[in-house]
Amino acid sequence: MKWVVKKFTGLTTTQLHDIYQLRAKTFIQEQARSYQDPDDTDFEARHIFAYDGHQLVAYARIYEHAGLVTFGRITTDSAYRGTGLGNQLMNHVMAILKTHYANATIEIDAQTQVQHFYEKFGLTVAGDPFMDLGAQVIKMQAPARALVLV
Repeated sequence: MKWVVKKFTGLTTTQLHDIYQLRAKTFIQEQARSYQDPDDTDFEARHIFAYDGHQLVAYARIYEHAGLVTFGRITTDSAYRGTGLGNQLMNHVMAILKTHYANATIEIDAQTQVQHFYEKFGLTVAGDPFMDLGAQVIKMQAPARALVLV
């Protein structure tokens, strides 16, 4: 497994294609969500991803928005789910947040079905569930220093 962290301008065209393809497979095809992807956030984000050979198998992005640091588009290829790859991906995300945003508050909008997954990394619920782009989500947050690796 080869892990990579890059800003948008450092991505190769192949990496960018692979990222957009995996995100579309997960969020558009599998979850039947409808929203703008790619979006302008990609230009400002840190992109964290892993290849198994030549196949992109995990992806996330970290970015600042409205004075907060957030992450999103967390996905693993469906063939790799249940293997622990999601934990590996989140450990990479948590390590970057703790290193580069140590004094920041981290806030995400998590799909409610994965709320418990994010709780084990130190995020806590900060509100009631609401609908966003066709999915039920809940706001979660934590100081970066309180995040944990599992």
